[in-house]
Amino acid sequence: MYEDIYAQKEQVLKIPLRRKILAKRDTLNKDALLSKSNLIWKRLYSLPRFNSSRLPMFFLSFRSEVETRPYLKERLLRGLPVVLPVTIIDDKRLIPYRIEDWSQLKKGAFGILEPDPSLAIRVNPALIDCVIVPGSVFDRTGNRHGYGGGFYDRFLSKEALSSLRVGLAFSFQVIDSIPTEPHDEKMDFIVTEDEIIECSRQKSS
Repeated sequence: MYEDIYAQKEQVLKIPLRRKILAKRDTLNKDALLSKSNLIWKRLYSLPRFNSSRLPMFFLSFRSEVETRPYLKERLLRGLPVVLPVTIIDDKRLIPYRIEDWSQLKKGAFGILEPDPSLAIRVNPALIDCVIVPGSVFDRTGNRHGYGGGFYDRFLSKEALSSLRVGLAFSFQVIDSIPTEPHDEKMDFIVTEDEIIECSRQKSS
């Protein structure tokens, strides 16, 4: 009973914080979003643990998220692996697929582009050694709020257990501390346009 009350309290705290940060993110104009995203990707590519990963999974940016599409297209042109999730809403699952061409994408859950399972190659989640994670709010110890569905928390805790977790965010999306629930999965690193934050999960591993 007490755990249920605690979870409800944390959800009450999470929702207004998420809305506040996302509203601020939505005020970014296109030029600012692209400029900040470019700096984030430069920092990501300076991270040795990311560069040594053999099969990273990414996300396709939507609305005001850190832009990923041009950088993923560049990876495809360079012959580098691009794994992306297919969202299964009913099961609240992410299923990873590798694409080799942009034409292997189609509009999926929530109107976001995702791999077409009839064209892309399904990937065993255990082979994914790095997951690039979106989010609404992060804190400096690696805690993360997503968008309320728990898709990434389930994927990280049940299917890609040993993968490196790297959150991409604009600097204002990272605050000192956020409310958490037991099922919330932590990041190893958070990459913003200003810095790479090495989180407590990484330091303790």
